[in-house]
Amino acid sequence: MKIKSMLNKNAIIIFCLLIGSFAACKRTAKFDRDKWDEGDGLTFAYRPSMVDDLLQNYKLKGLKYQQVIHLLHRPQLSSTTEMTYDIDYYFKPGKPRYVKRLIISLKDSVVTGAKIYEHTYKK
Repeated sequence: MKIKSMLNKNAIIIFCLLIGSFAACKRTAKFDRDKWDEGDGLTFAYRPSMVDDLLQNYKLKGLKYQQVIHLLHRPQLSSTTEMTYDIDYYFKPGKPRYVKRLIISLKDSVVTGAKIYEHTYKK
């Protein structure tokens, strides 16, 4: 009886670990220009799953400012040296807890690099 009980516990533990590992898998999707900008202006449902494909399969470096606008639409923040696109974030009332952004660096209106900025704020 003890052995059967231990086997059931082990099976439950293994099942939970499998479910957890599937849940932890990153969902990815191919970049889609139209879906990239879908959202309410504060949140963008498809960006978290598409940003890796964008960075891996689209040559951003060397694009001109207007070409980036055509590809990614208007950024949430921009200056003469950077364009920032919100990817994902989590806020508790009044305080940010997590933020993920795509930052595109510019020099003379030409892309010199693109990187992901990710930060988790301490409690």
